[in-house]
Amino acid sequence: MSKTLDPKTMGARLKSARVLRGKTLEEVATSVGMNKTSIMRYERGQIKSPKIPVLNAIAAYLRVNPAWLTCESDQIEMSDNDALDRYLEMVETRPEIRALLKSIDGADPQEVEAVVNFFTALRSSEHRSY
Repeated sequence: MSKTLDPKTMGARLKSARVLRGKTLEEVATSVGMNKTSIMRYERGQIKSPKIPVLNAIAAYLRVNPAWLTCESDQIEMSDNDALDRYLEMVETRPEIRALLKSIDGADPQEVEAVVNFFTALRSSEHRSY
């Protein structure tokens, strides 16, 4: 389904996804390196030419289908293939992700679980400080 990007609809979708995920404007803004006023302008449909990398980063943070956010799809959730593609892109483009994966290569399941729990706790504590 191909639809024209309508800033008002995109903004409404962005806000509904943010509310659905229980995130504040500040949390979304911090996750993509913007200020909350900019995110508010996106939500209000005031950004007429939104930057696709910004929308992709917001969609990834809110765990929604980027095509839904940009009104190209009516499916809000990412398919498993979308998520896999995003993870593969991170492995290809982010050296720190490659280093992390190399560091746990050959680890037993308990060690991998400990790493996952560490990062989950770290991300939780980061979001509480805002």
